[in-house]
Amino acid sequence: MVETAPWGDDSAAIEKQILSHNSFHSSIQRSSEVERARDELFSHHYHYYNLKFALFQKMSHSRLNQLRELQNIIEEISQAIIWVNEREEEELIFDWGDKNIDYYIPKKQESYSRLMRDLEVKEKDLNKLKVKSDSLLANSHPASDKIDAYMDTLQTQWSWLLQITKCIHVHLKENSAYSQFFKEANETYMKLQKQHETIRSKFTCDKNTPLDKLTELLKNLEKARIMENKRQVQSLVSKSKSIVRLKPRNPEEKSSGPIMVQALCDFKQDQKGIMKGNEGILKDNSQRSKWLVTGPGGLDMMIPSVCLLIPPPNPLSIGIQYYEAIMSIWNQLFINIKSLISWQYCLKDIDYINSLTITMLSKMRPEEYRNVIKGLETHYQEFMRTSQGSEMFGEEEKKLIQGNFDKAQAHYDTLVIQLPTESQKVEKVKVTKISTPKPNNQTAPPSSSLSLTLLTSLHELRRRLELAESGLTSHLHIPLGDNTLKALLQSLIQVEDIIKVHEARLTEKETSSLDPRELENQRLTLKQMKSDLEQKRDLLTSMESELSTAVHLNGQISDSFHKCDIDLSKYSVLVRQLTDRWRRIQSQIDSRVWDLEKQGNQLKHYQQGSTSLEQWIDNARKRQDTLQTIKISDIQTLMDHLNQQKALHSEIKGKKEKVEDVQKNADTCAASIKDYELQLASYSSGLETLLNVPIKRTMLQSPASAVRQEAGDLQTHYIELLTRSSDYYKFLGELLKNMEELKIRNTKIEMLEEELRRLKEDLNDRNQKNKSLEDAMAQYKMELSQLQDQVICTEEVKRTSVIQVNAAKESLDSTQSKLHELNDELTRIKYQLDEEKRKRRLAEERYNSQQEEYEGAVRRRQKELEELSWTKIDLEKAVKDKEREVERMKMQLEEEAARRRNAESEMSKTSLVVQESQSKYSELLLEKDSFLSRIKLLEQDKTRQLRLEEELNRIKVTLESERRNKQQLQEEKNSIFKELSTIKSQYELKSSQIRQCESDRDRADRERLSLKSEIERLMRELTSIEERYKSRLLSSEKEAKELALKKESLEREIRRLQQRPNTLNMQTQTDDKVQTIDPSKLLFDSVRRKVTAHQLCDCGIISKATLDELLKGRRTVSEVAADIQVNLKGSGIIAGMTSTSQRKIPFTEAKNKNMLSPESALKLLEAQAATGYIVDPAFNEKMPVDTACSRGIVDTEDRDTLLKAEAASTGFKDPYSGKVLSVGQACKQGHIDKETTIRLLQAQESVGGILDPVLGVFLPKDLALDRNLIDEDLYRALTKKPTCYLDPTTGQKTTYNDLRMKCTVEPVSGLLLISGPEKPLTVKGLRGEVSVSELIESELLDETDLQKLSQGKLTSRDIEDKLKTYLHGSTCIAGIYDEANDRILPFYQAMKEGLLMRGTTLELLEAQAASGFIVDPVNNVFLTVEDASKRGLIGKEFKNKLLSAEKAVIGYRDPNTGKTISLFQAIEKDLIEKGHGIRLLEAQIASGGIIDPKESHRIDVAVAYKRGYFDEEMNEILSYEGDDTKGFFDPNTKENLTYLQLKERCIKDEKTGLLLLPLRDKRKPQKTQESRTNVLRKRRVVIVDPDTGLEMSVREAYHRELIDYDTFLDLSEQECEWEEITITGSDGSARLVIVDRKTGIQHDIQDCLERGVINQSTLDKYRAGTMTLTQFADEIASRSSSLEMTIAASLAIYVLHCNTTYFTL
Repeated sequence: MVETAPWGDDSAAIEKQILSHNSFHSSIQRSSEVERARDELFSHHYHYYNLKFALFQKMSHSRLNQLRELQNIIEEISQAIIWVNEREEEELIFDWGDKNIDYYIPKKQESYSRLMRDLEVKEKDLNKLKVKSDSLLANSHPASDKIDAYMDTLQTQWSWLLQITKCIHVHLKENSAYSQFFKEANETYMKLQKQHETIRSKFTCDKNTPLDKLTELLKNLEKARIMENKRQVQSLVSKSKSIVRLKPRNPEEKSSGPIMVQALCDFKQDQKGIMKGNEGILKDNSQRSKWLVTGPGGLDMMIPSVCLLIPPPNPLSIGIQYYEAIMSIWNQLFINIKSLISWQYCLKDIDYINSLTITMLSKMRPEEYRNVIKGLETHYQEFMRTSQGSEMFGEEEKKLIQGNFDKAQAHYDTLVIQLPTESQKVEKVKVTKISTPKPNNQTAPPSSSLSLTLLTSLHELRRRLELAESGLTSHLHIPLGDNTLKALLQSLIQVEDIIKVHEARLTEKETSSLDPRELENQRLTLKQMKSDLEQKRDLLTSMESELSTAVHLNGQISDSFHKCDIDLSKYSVLVRQLTDRWRRIQSQIDSRVWDLEKQGNQLKHYQQGSTSLEQWIDNARKRQDTLQTIKISDIQTLMDHLNQQKALHSEIKGKKEKVEDVQKNADTCAASIKDYELQLASYSSGLETLLNVPIKRTMLQSPASAVRQEAGDLQTHYIELLTRSSDYYKFLGELLKNMEELKIRNTKIEMLEEELRRLKEDLNDRNQKNKSLEDAMAQYKMELSQLQDQVICTEEVKRTSVIQVNAAKESLDSTQSKLHELNDELTRIKYQLDEEKRKRRLAEERYNSQQEEYEGAVRRRQKELEELSWTKIDLEKAVKDKEREVERMKMQLEEEAARRRNAESEMSKTSLVVQESQSKYSELLLEKDSFLSRIKLLEQDKTRQLRLEEELNRIKVTLESERRNKQQLQEEKNSIFKELSTIKSQYELKSSQIRQCESDRDRADRERLSLKSEIERLMRELTSIEERYKSRLLSSEKEAKELALKKESLEREIRRLQQRPNTLNMQTQTDDKVQTIDPSKLLFDSVRRKVTAHQLCDCGIISKATLDELLKGRRTVSEVAADIQVNLKGSGIIAGMTSTSQRKIPFTEAKNKNMLSPESALKLLEAQAATGYIVDPAFNEKMPVDTACSRGIVDTEDRDTLLKAEAASTGFKDPYSGKVLSVGQACKQGHIDKETTIRLLQAQESVGGILDPVLGVFLPKDLALDRNLIDEDLYRALTKKPTCYLDPTTGQKTTYNDLRMKCTVEPVSGLLLISGPEKPLTVKGLRGEVSVSELIESELLDETDLQKLSQGKLTSRDIEDKLKTYLHGSTCIAGIYDEANDRILPFYQAMKEGLLMRGTTLELLEAQAASGFIVDPVNNVFLTVEDASKRGLIGKEFKNKLLSAEKAVIGYRDPNTGKTISLFQAIEKDLIEKGHGIRLLEAQIASGGIIDPKESHRIDVAVAYKRGYFDEEMNEILSYEGDDTKGFFDPNTKENLTYLQLKERCIKDEKTGLLLLPLRDKRKPQKTQESRTNVLRKRRVVIVDPDTGLEMSVREAYHRELIDYDTFLDLSEQECEWEEITITGSDGSARLVIVDRKTGIQHDIQDCLERGVINQSTLDKYRAGTMTLTQFADEIASRSSSLEMTIAASLAIYVLHCNTTYFTL
């Protein structure tokens, strides 16, 4: 059975045979029959049994090895055949037509070279494969026939591919010649067309053209180079004979006649073929890859188009016809001109002869008047000759000139006859009249009748010979009998008639039908034809019998008679042909009946499916239309509508399989119809070839096309419905989202309105409180004034008390005590005042802290007002207390006055009391001082009250600002409503755009799905291959285990037999076997594959004991998998990043958002791919690299790199052995570099270990070294823990494990996510954000500022205010101040109003643009050039120039490196003209500092030195105040100044603080001429290179050949440095001269005035300053006839005393 087993035809069949053989082998070893036979033979034939069993095992193993060898060799050959077929398919579908020939020829040449290189490499591989197959054949492999067949197929395909490459070479050669030929033809055509137009326009004439002009036209016409073009056209015509034809290759190109094709190589198909060089007729080229061609012998065949060439010639009809047309025009013009010349000469002669008189003739010599008449005759003959074919003269004009000629001749004859005495002396002059030559109308002589007679005789002779031959034939055939031959001929005629009728009926139909009834009718017709044919078969039988009879009779004729073998053989051939045709008709009828029956069933099945599907589509479309017509009013309706649409969309998607089934049925039906049509066409073509009779064919539309079209329309309708449903479903989703957002915004607006209402109420309350405070303060002021009056009264009372002190002696003790009480009271009041001051300070501090946030400020101000009200109450209490104290003091003073009066009455009583009173007096003085101090305190209270009033005023101002804030909030509310309305108005537009985008996206999704299906197909194939290898591996392991078990069982049996007694009747008992689990079912999920328990035990992940527990069922796979989860799946890879919004994003998205560098992102993605999968952290989904690329998780440009990294987990394939290599083994063989290998292995080791690509498990590093996954070098490199990755936060190198330690674990999914870098602290710069670290590096801030910023002591606003000149606007000249009209103008508006010249305006605007912004001085706004152009601050004529100047701020682009460089670097690299760049650089420095275009802020010169934005040489150039650096013009003084000097002459606007250039009022009296100083004015011309945009001088442009020499001279003359020189002589006389310092041209103004070059008014304008020096000089130069004026030698003395001063205009 093993020896006779078959061998599979392909790899899958061989795989099944391997599995079957393994099962067979196992079953034999476990078979009870083998056991019984072994027991019977073991005792007697032990050695024989062992020998046979060993032979059987060897045979089994040998077959298994042979099966595997066969599988390997067939797989390799199949892969080679697939590669060859792919190359073949690429070349067969290529279009070699004339479309885009100039584009595809170079690309195809490159691809052809690449193909030849690939073929050379592949040939080496095939040679190795050939050696391998020959080795198997040499070793007599049992399946040698299979291997040989596969190799023959490969060799055939390889030879065919080589034939195709030869054809490609021919096509490349011929098509290149075709392209070059038609380029030359087009050039010639254009040249001929141009010459045609020249002849048409230049050589025109009529009868009024003068004779001399006609003569000149004739000469020029003869000089035209027509013959040269003729030679060129003839050359092209001769070349066209070897140029192939490409246009007929296009199926859209229709041809009137048959198109011949030529084979470039040998091709055979179904016993039909065409050899190289053979020609055929192209019948159909609608398919690009294959053409229908009628080859040699009239047989039709499909031949690849790449093997066919449409041979030369390719007629150049356009060029030669156009040349002939031009030649005809040239000839016609030549004839016209010649006829006009002869006509004019003829008229001239006729007029002269008619003017002759007898007197004039008598004075002439005979030779003279004879020459006159001869000249007339000559010119008339010339006219008659040239007027033939002339367009200038008709027949009437010719007759008229002939009549004039005859009259002139008659006049001449009359005069000659009338000559006196001359008629006797002179010979009579014979004048021959010339008539117009007439054509020769003689006919040729009649032909001879001899040939006709001979022909008649010949026909008669031939007729007689035929009669003799027929008589002879009848005489010779007499032995056969006339009836036999006549019967045979009659049978032949009848059978042939029947056959022709049926053949004609079979050729009537060229296709089938889509109507089942018509198909049934055709089938019934064919059956009827078959029955008719069967009924008439007796005629065929009788014809054959009659032929046999004739042959028999002919054989009985004796040798003396002439036999008719030749005629009978002819009849035999006819009989055989008719018999064959009869059988072909029968077979054709049977085949067609069967095909029509099959078509009917297929058509019925297709129509049922398509009809039901079409009805469903119509129904679904109506439901979709109904849903779309429903109006949506609220969110609930929208949600219900969305659910209905979702259900409908799901139903539509579910019909996809049915649509595909209908499409498949349509393809099947169309293919069947096409096969049927091909069968009909083949039969008709064969019949046409056999009979050599053309069969008329009608061009009918194939029903197959209608079926495909119908199915395609059905699929189109379905796709349209699916697209509409999907678009509307997405639209509803977006609409729901937008409505929810709109609802949220409406809620916010309502909240804002409520907040505004509340603030309004608060403001009203605060206004009322402020009003009450104002009233209280007014009352307090009044009370304070009353208190002051009381204090004054107190002072008066005090004076009175001093005067009456002597009277108060008795009450001094009591008064002193009361004074002590008063001091205590004053101390208490002072304390109260201090308390009030403290409260005021607290109030001020609270007030100052209320400036940050609006709502907090309102609450704090309210609290402060409450405290102030309490303070006011306290003050009122204090004032009242003071009033009561004053009253009490008044009462005390009154009492004291009474006591003083009593004391005065008692003064006389005692002197001691007087002394005491004197002491009391001193005490009263002290009391007075105390009262004065109290008064001062009251004044201080008054001052504090004033401050409180000021505080209240400030509070009022604050409330006013709050009122403005409220108004601003109201405006913002209105703007929000406007924005909402704008959003609503744009909603429909955006919806349509969204639908368009969705449709485009759906189309892209469909393409993506097709690619995805292709990828899935390839993945399925890959999975099948993996499963096949796994099954093979499992079967091998299973076989090995089974062999081991059998070996153990045999050993046990041997031991049992050895221990068994000799008696054969004894039996042994065996232990019951323990039930075990099938090892093939113990599968674990590893990375990308399944792994068995035995494999895990072999690689050391699980122990032998664990394996036994699994086999015995004591532990499950899930339990063991939980213990070795790290080895199976790893411990977790870094999945992505977390954004600032705590969103999980992939590394590619983080890279695109600049959260991660491209290098770091690629390395982290490589780590993911190397450990098994690419991870999408947003959805916690793992996928291969290709899937991630199609979903956009990774970029397409990173695909190849990640595929190589992915091979670290799936394995690299050895190109020689086909084995799977680990990444370490691949590195050792050079498939991947060592650095990348170490980086990928480090990621694997950090996750769980070195990944084995065969098993898909992570192994420890030591175990990986033992299993040869890595070598010693990689082991040592990994032990050193190299820093292969980049830390996203710091940018420093680190290890992958350290990165994992920095990650955070997402609580839901458990993914490891790394945090991105923190956003740096930035401030707003000139064009963008500037980091604080950059400001520190630029030495604009120090580290202490950074600390304050981090501690909150310093804000970004504080930094912006501190560095305002470096970060924001500049101190450039902002605009113009018009003194005459007292107004501020921008530069461009001043130029439009004629206040500034164009050049001055451009210079000042360029300075603004180079300093940062274009300034609007009226509104104090700083704008970019683009925004300024939109606002009309600059004109379109200045925009490009100002955009170029603005590059000094945003940076120039280096054309070599593509980097951004500064203005100074652009000057060094000649990207900008040096003079222009210096002017812009000067403006930057003068307006605040050099601008760093990369960091968008200004820097100091020292920092600019460090960064290469400035150097010492440029600093010296800018420091030198010479003419070269004075690039700005003062319109007031007409001077050239530096930008800094011009700024010093500006004034500052008090409102905005901007610098304005004042324009003086010219109506005010100007300085006299004597105070006028001399001036110098330059004009520079700058050339811009159109290719590079570089600015250069005129001379540089000339040296670079951008302009010619004449342009160089012209522009050099325009470059001038006009200077006004006052020349003073020794006698005191002064002359004013203007000189161009560049060219030396001089103009004496007085001399120009005297010569009238200029007038006095022009000079007055110049002196008044309304005309500049350049304008004045241009006026003189344009009007002066001589541009140079040399100062005479007589002025040399004056030159010595010249006093020259310069100042700039």
